[in-house]
Amino acid sequence: MPLYAITYISRAPEVRGENRKLFLNSLIKQADAKNLKTGVSGCLIHVDDFFIQLLEGPRGPLSETYNRIVQDERHSEVNLVAAGPILTRQFTSPNLAAFDIASETNPVFLKFRVRPEFCPYQIAPDALAGLIEQIAIVCARLDTANRKGRDKAA
Repeated sequence: MPLYAITYISRAPEVRGENRKLFLNSLIKQADAKNLKTGVSGCLIHVDDFFIQLLEGPRGPLSETYNRIVQDERHSEVNLVAAGPILTRQFTSPNLAAFDIASETNPVFLKFRVRPEFCPYQIAPDALAGLIEQIAIVCARLDTANRKGRDKAA
């Protein structure tokens, strides 16, 4: 079955402190429940007040997932960055890899700032694709290491 990938950015609700962690955990739990049934995998990065997400899977379920995200009130200003066929998945786990990152303390984001604050909508499309690719590679490695650590502990 051919595989496809979709990458998008969106504005996330302004959630701070402990509520931010609870919000993200709830979002991931809901996504995992739906994605497990459809064969969609990927990575969700919560950066400041933005989501950057890479989704992978069969074309139909992937399109349905993206359309659901566009309608979801937890996402606004949804902007499709890239979509197309892929040969293999970067994220092989059926559970969504998710990371909450503060751009001001993460060196990857420093070089992509256009203004004092990070805003993915102000980054040139090619540069944004490069940023997402870098993040996805790092997240895939971290996710694999985290899962191995959890497996050993269990």
